[in-house]
Amino acid sequence: MVDIADDPPVQEDIVAAAEAQPSVKPALRTEVRGKRDAMSDKERNSGTRRIVERLLHHPDVHRAKTVLLYASYGSEVATDDLAKELMKRGKFVAYPKITSVAGLMTLWRVKNLDALIPHKMGIRAPDVTRSTPIEPITVDCVIYPGLAFTKGLWRLGQGGGYYDRLSTKIADNCARIGVCFETQIVDDLPHDEHDAKLHWVLTEATVYPYVPDPPVVQVIAVTPVATPADSGATIDPVATALTPTLSRAAGEGAKPESQ
Repeated sequence: MVDIADDPPVQEDIVAAAEAQPSVKPALRTEVRGKRDAMSDKERNSGTRRIVERLLHHPDVHRAKTVLLYASYGSEVATDDLAKELMKRGKFVAYPKITSVAGLMTLWRVKNLDALIPHKMGIRAPDVTRSTPIEPITVDCVIYPGLAFTKGLWRLGQGGGYYDRLSTKIADNCARIGVCFETQIVDDLPHDEHDAKLHWVLTEATVYPYVPDPPVVQVIAVTPVATPADSGATIDPVATALTPTLSRAAGEGAKPESQ
């Protein structure tokens, strides 16, 4: 006979235990938003200029034909100057527009920033009468807003899931770049399977992941070794040194030619 000390937990107990562990995301959003809001105008403007400069020099932005931006709001990294410069360079610039369907945004290409008008919560969005609808699959680069990011390229948004849903509709080769101030970088973020991971995160300080410059390879000049005077030829010592190795690569044990 086997004694059972404790009864197995019932489903109600499991659900109750799960509900007893509140999400840390709301508190984290409040904390990071407070840090961003606390930046001085000088710090924010200087940081924004540096971020825009990094974006304009980024190879994924440089080769993109259509770039999806966000209409900056409040203390976010401002994007208007970036949009104007991209348009000058002949890029198509698009913006999202929140719909009445939870988590769903539509995308609209604009010819100038006058086509952006106040929308939900005062955030600017394209005026559909002056914009052209586009499909997510046609976008080459998405610039992601966010409240917090990690060096490991995870993102914490406002909680609506709009950009996570968008990320499932863009092409696999579409560049995903998050932008924020360095004060918004955190060590770790809770994330779910459906959360979108980025390719890059740009701040005023650096680009994550940091990719160091390739090492400098020094080429050493080698003076050819002269053969006997009657041959009139020279021997390259590097090629000579490599000959046995190349011969082994071709196949060791090959029979010599008959004399």
